[in-house]
Amino acid sequence: MKNILIRCDSSSQLGLGHVKRCLLLAFRLKQQDNSLNISFATQNLLGNINLEILKAGFHIYTLKTNHAEELSSLISVLHLHLLIIDSYEIDLFFEQILKENHKELKILSFDDTLQPHHCDMLLNHGIQAKKKAYRALVPKSCKLFCGSQYTLLRDEFFKANPQKPIKNSIAIILGGNDVLNGSSTITKLLLNINPNYKISVITSGVNPHLEELKQLSVIELLVDIDNIAETLSSHELIICASGGTLFEVMALHKKFINIQVASNQQNVIDFLNQQQILTTLHANTLCITSLKEKLEYIFTTDIYQNLSLKFSQTKLAKKILKALK
Repeated sequence: MKNILIRCDSSSQLGLGHVKRCLLLAFRLKQQDNSLNISFATQNLLGNINLEILKAGFHIYTLKTNHAEELSSLISVLHLHLLIIDSYEIDLFFEQILKENHKELKILSFDDTLQPHHCDMLLNHGIQAKKKAYRALVPKSCKLFCGSQYTLLRDEFFKANPQKPIKNSIAIILGGNDVLNGSSTITKLLLNINPNYKISVITSGVNPHLEELKQLSVIELLVDIDNIAETLSSHELIICASGGTLFEVMALHKKFINIQVASNQQNVIDFLNQQQILTTLHANTLCITSLKEKLEYIFTTDIYQNLSLKFSQTKLAKKILKALK
């Protein structure tokens, strides 16, 4: 039996994406080998979704700090075969300490900002990711999993949703916590452009702006829904952040406007621009004029003609387990 520990955090500041995608990876690995012993190591940060990890049936080891020494001690106790790291706060030097302390331990590191890593496997599941970008950033022996064939998508995004979209319908999905409160801002701008828009806002129960959104009687507020793919499919247009949700929208082949809400999304935005997919708006420059221009662009342009996407449900998990043998 292989012992795997996933190190990730969630909070009102960090967002929920790290835990969400790590949970999906854990499910994918268990689908391939149900005998795997997979657990999580997280901090108990404000606004976390650690309860989702527990509800999914995985054990949590709660860390008091983000120090290498504390994690290293836990690794010794658990006799790990694989450590999966998904944290911007764990860098090359942190990984080196762990590898020095645990010679047989294999490390898989998530990366989407082109940082150096001391790991055995590196995963950049962004559609823009290329292996060649990491040649000088990781050890020569490191296995690289880059690009859309390794994008983590839930099962629902691989199913057909044949329903016809509702006319003038727009779904806004800017992450579970939407720190910048973009959902409210964009809703108001859209209704100034066209008061007949039917707007749905998809978010989570940890969104700090939830009460404000509840006051917007003109929207359909959807909180912690479990049929996101079906919901998105029923809308003509999706307005989303420029991270993992964008990849889900692309898997559904939906028209979209993507908002840059964090600096770590720049690589995705650069890729879209290189492909002449001019769908990006920046959160700090949102206005009626810029949004109206994007709406006109998206409904007159085939944004998928320059894209080659190779999404797979099983390839990543199979590759990871093969590397563990």
